[in-house]
Amino acid sequence: MSPGPAAAATTGLGWRGLTWLLAPPLAVLLLRALLQALAEADADGLQALHPATLVSDPAQALWAAARPAVFTGLGLLGAVLGLRLAGRAALRRHGWARLRPWALALWLLLWLGVGAGLVASQLNRAGRRPLPAQEVRVLLLRDVPASARGPGGTEVYFELAPAGAPQRLLAEGQPPTAFAPGRPARLDWQAGRWWGRWGRLTPGGGG
Repeated sequence: MSPGPAAAATTGLGWRGLTWLLAPPLAVLLLRALLQALAEADADGLQALHPATLVSDPAQALWAAARPAVFTGLGLLGAVLGLRLAGRAALRRHGWARLRPWALALWLLLWLGVGAGLVASQLNRAGRRPLPAQEVRVLLLRDVPASARGPGGTEVYFELAPAGAPQRLLAEGQPPTAFAPGRPARLDWQAGRWWGRWGRLTPGGGG
């Protein structure tokens, strides 16, 4: 009686192959946990600034909220289908024995890139530099309930200058009544080492 496909695949892979398969993602998970602990230890209450999309009806609001997930899902689906088709053609032409070193190298490069991205993000955040405080104009407010991920607060939509591009920022722990549309607020912010901005909003321009 011949072994089934699963048993044959496991035998062909071997313990060494399983180690190379599982070790990189586990190492990245440990690195991510370590960097998260460092970020929590250095927490200063600053929140990331994001470009804001102002909408005029519920349909636009739904699309604006779903758009990042939709495009990310389509991109991942396209990448998976492309890799599957390319891998199937390569297997038929060259065989697994010749492709295995290349597949292993691509697997290691994938997780090495993920780890490098995590480290770069931590260094970017750790190397922030202060920017001059700004008085901004509040546009819209959205209540963010407290959850296991944070104490909640108010998501404030604002513009840095008249006719400037709108931004949004979580005022952590602040109730919506602390701000009012059309009124000023004070933004104390910092720029990342290479990209991004983080800040803290004070109601009433600091008054």
